[in-house]
Amino acid sequence: LGKEDVAEKAFKEQTDKLDKVLTSDDKDTGKTVAFFYINSTGAVNVRKNGDYVSNMIELAGGRYIFQDLDSVETTSASVSMSMEEFYAAAADADYLVYNATIDNPIQSVDELVAKNELFEDFKAVQEGNVWCVGKYMYQATDIVGQLITDFHLMLTDGDEKDMTFLTKVSDK
Repeated sequence: LGKEDVAEKAFKEQTDKLDKVLTSDDKDTGKTVAFFYINSTGAVNVRKNGDYVSNMIELAGGRYIFQDLDSVETTSASVSMSMEEFYAAAADADYLVYNATIDNPIQSVDELVAKNELFEDFKAVQEGNVWCVGKYMYQATDIVGQLITDFHLMLTDGDEKDMTFLTKVSDK
């Protein structure tokens, strides 16, 4: 289509964003992240370790909390688990990121707790570190550098105004 220059520019913008994260002083925060949603039956759906979402969290300086899920036998990139299994693995996670690309976005911690009361005991809930990823994340594959940047900003207490995909969930 004769648009190689436009494509190269867009690609460079995203690689520049990634390079900025990878060369930052706080590129390894050691903070843990659970990325999930609650399905219609009340089960928790999470991404397997090694999936591109868990890899983006790692590139952003975080540690995906479900490190042991790469051995789960499934062709899907996600795994469904009971709330009890999720609690055992993620109760002490530093950050919870609710995947609203599948379910409706949550606006408050109360909405998350309404899905299951166990969330009240999660470290991230008690410390105000609950986030929500927007509906169009999977359709925005051309700007994944921005999603990695958003995760990095979340992990380093960056300004939410600089984020495209993530929104902090209000405490009440």
